[in-house]
Amino acid sequence: METRLTKAPRLSRLAAPLLGWGLVALTFVASYAAFVRYQVFFSPDSRYYLAMAFRFSGDSAEVARERTVEFAAQYNVPVPPLDLLFGWGLVQPRVVLPTIAAPFVKLFGPFGLALTTLLITIALVVTMTVLLTRRYGWLPGVATVVLVNGSFYLMSFFGSMLTESLSALWTALALIAAWRWVRSRNVWWLVMAGGVTVLSAFTRQATLIVAGAFIVAWVLGSLVERRNSAWMWPAIVVTVASLGSQFAQMLIFPSFSQLDQFLRQAGADNLGGALLAVPRMVWNILYNDVHSMLRYDRILLFIVAIAVIGMVIWWRRVESHLLLGAILATGLYNVTNGTPTQFRYATPGVIFFIVVVCLAFNRLAAYARQRMATTAAELALSDSAAGAVPEREPVLAVLEETPEIRDPARDERDRERRD
Repeated sequence: METRLTKAPRLSRLAAPLLGWGLVALTFVASYAAFVRYQVFFSPDSRYYLAMAFRFSGDSAEVARERTVEFAAQYNVPVPPLDLLFGWGLVQPRVVLPTIAAPFVKLFGPFGLALTTLLITIALVVTMTVLLTRRYGWLPGVATVVLVNGSFYLMSFFGSMLTESLSALWTALALIAAWRWVRSRNVWWLVMAGGVTVLSAFTRQATLIVAGAFIVAWVLGSLVERRNSAWMWPAIVVTVASLGSQFAQMLIFPSFSQLDQFLRQAGADNLGGALLAVPRMVWNILYNDVHSMLRYDRILLFIVAIAVIGMVIWWRRVESHLLLGAILATGLYNVTNGTPTQFRYATPGVIFFIVVVCLAFNRLAAYARQRMATTAAELALSDSAAGAVPEREPVLAVLEETPEIRDPARDERDRERRD
């Protein structure tokens, strides 16, 4: 009996990662296989990234367009002339994904771009799993990633020849760097946060989401803690990197203008008229996106709903502050582009939704353990009162206990108290 008691915790520590990674891998493979079977890799925006990948792999602009036209014809996607294909301002700055994909496209042809996004999506899922399981425990972390893998829209966005998976990966890395800075105050984590923000800006113009999340975390964190929050420097670094990248893009690519896109989608000739159209545009986007999720992807709707409810319940936590900032910034980003996207424009900031969902699962698991412990104590007390000798409970090889979530503000106060 003593041997079983000493070996069970070791088995538990080994079983948690094996079972967790197995579930993540199994659900990812099943979801990606379903995507390959029933969806297509190529979408209208993919023509720009594929053409740039051909161009960066050594083809001339004319040859790159011809090869793109030949491949896009299979999906009935028209390819614009050269001046628009390589000169449309909204897409011109998005050079990071085609640069990464260029060697794969050179080796495997057009599907090399799909292979690139597959590898990026695997890296994103691994990053999310490591982040969530280390911060919130194996059971909540794995449950959250399995939920993400089951989302039809998310897997479609990540697996297609689009920038969504790479944008989401940059945001996850920026969040990891910011959390590391809050804990260690090592300036290199700020450098990393700024660097991945620049890479994100030249992947897709969605860095406003990360900047908005970090700024709100700084402001609300300062109000909750009644002192300047440790999120000040991550917010400043990411915001400066984001604005600096957009300014550089306007200089390098003069035809790029988010304002022109906003005016065009609002159907207005001036900013005042466009602002008057915002309520109509917001309602149109919300109605169509929720309707699409209800019809095609209820799992994603559950993720969003759990995240929003968790943000309200645990409103004092930094995860909630980050999500609120991401939602506000995503709303601005989506409205300025002016079209319903079935959550596509929110995918660069999907990690902020995911961490709140995992926080909710963590708290539910903690509550369940507390109730089970209370029930066991009550049963033991009743057995003792009845004169029975309680038997020793066997140790079960289950997933590890969910660790206590670290509170950076509390850690900082403890350090100051010790000093």
